[in-house]
Amino acid sequence: MTKKSGMRKFTSFGAVVFSLLALLTGPAASAQTPQTSLESEYIMTMVLNLGGVPVNAGHTQVAPLGGGTFSGPGLNGTILPGGADWMTQESGHSSLDVRVTLETDDGEFIYLSYVGVMHETESGLYWKVTPNFQTSSEKYDWINHIVAVGQGYLEGGDFANGIFYDIFQIL
Repeated sequence: MTKKSGMRKFTSFGAVVFSLLALLTGPAASAQTPQTSLESEYIMTMVLNLGGVPVNAGHTQVAPLGGGTFSGPGLNGTILPGGADWMTQESGHSSLDVRVTLETDDGEFIYLSYVGVMHETESGLYWKVTPNFQTSSEKYDWINHIVAVGQGYLEGGDFANGIFYDIFQIL
């Protein structure tokens, strides 16, 4: 073996070691440990009422909503009848697609749509949503510019009491 071929083997070996070290200490490793954290702030609790007989459309069930209420610090009102929940059954979970119109106590309108996932786990019902708000109200314009998440739940264990959501703004 010549000195030159031995140097090539060492250089190749060194490049492999360097690459592995870069992988272990670079961005891929930091992806496993967050550099930031998320904080949230409670916006409201929303209660949706079922509004009629669901329509079975294959894997998707369309459940009409009969209105409801929402309340929180600075954001209160009613949910107008006429919204619906398009719930699609997919490989062990339900994909939610809901659209409703909120009317605040002071007469402003906010369109709310959200998607989410719901399924049974060993520790209970996993039911998370990502609401998206739209309004032309100057007073509530702030809600157009936030990212929100929600946690769904049932009181009393069934839908007869309404469909409850606690909604939070991600700060």
